[in-house]
Amino acid sequence: MKLKTAKWFLLLAGFAGTNAASAASFTLAKGTGYRIEPLYGIETVWRDYPTPHLQTRSMYGLRLSLGVDLLSLETEYSKASDTEDFSTAPEKVKTDDERLKVGLSSTYRTQYFHLGGRAGAQATKSVRETTSGGVTVKDERPIAYNPYAGASIGLNFGPVNISLSSTVVFRDNDWEKSDFQNTISAGIGY
Repeated sequence: MKLKTAKWFLLLAGFAGTNAASAASFTLAKGTGYRIEPLYGIETVWRDYPTPHLQTRSMYGLRLSLGVDLLSLETEYSKASDTEDFSTAPEKVKTDDERLKVGLSSTYRTQYFHLGGRAGAQATKSVRETTSGGVTVKDERPIAYNPYAGASIGLNFGPVNISLSSTVVFRDNDWEKSDFQNTISAGIGY
């Protein structure tokens, strides 16, 4: 049976998180903690080609947070891909994005639930392939840097948590060009 790339990614991330949980108590300073979260979600992104519009697609990734609930350093890597078909040239546009977020997060946690906020910067590497008249042209875009902010809510089950989060990536100081990423994640950490 062949598993899709996303399933392998989540399986490996869960395995790494489980192994990291047993090692973390020996390597982190007292009062600090970590959380590893495989991510899956739906996002709406701004497209300026061939005409300005919004595109909805799925995304997946991994988030790592390190610190205390009041203030943690977080990093997140995610990937997304979409293909759009048009009736006129270009007939097909495929976009692959890789993103790296680095920022700060803060969490209010009780025994059974948590609320959080996050902010930072995102670097995006995009590759766009356009097909027109049977000819495909690949265009690797320069890396773009944008600020982001978001919020999350979730449930705690001991060292395991499940979260729903929404993050806005701001582009060109124009709200209409912002990307909206809504994710569900299952994390492990202490």
